[in-house]
Amino acid sequence: MEESLEAAWDFELDSSAGIDQAYGRDEHVGLVALVSAARAGGLGWFYPFTSMGRLCFSTGPRWWMGDGEPVLAFVTVAPEGGYVVWRGSPHVHPAEEVLETHAAGEAVSELERLLGLHDFI
Repeated sequence: MEESLEAAWDFELDSSAGIDQAYGRDEHVGLVALVSAARAGGLGWFYPFTSMGRLCFSTGPRWWMGDGEPVLAFVTVAPEGGYVVWRGSPHVHPAEEVLETHAAGEAVSELERLLGLHDFI
């Protein structure tokens, strides 16, 4: 069964709302804001997934089964608020911290820059 890109983003947005609620985060500064900003920009061409508190992206819906690859940048929601952008694999350490920001749009823009998407969007 093929998972559509739109369905993957809808699922991620719904699950992010639950995660934000569980952590008592406001929707404007948590995962919902981050997922919404990523979906609206160039990252919307990738499949989103969360892994251990990280928002990650892959080139296919089931990268763990060989259907695509994780992209080499991701973002975390900082415990004290805001976002941390990382360069590298979300599953192989060490990843390099690139940016700390309180703005979801700025975190998304940095992810797009790291992935070379600004040339295409």
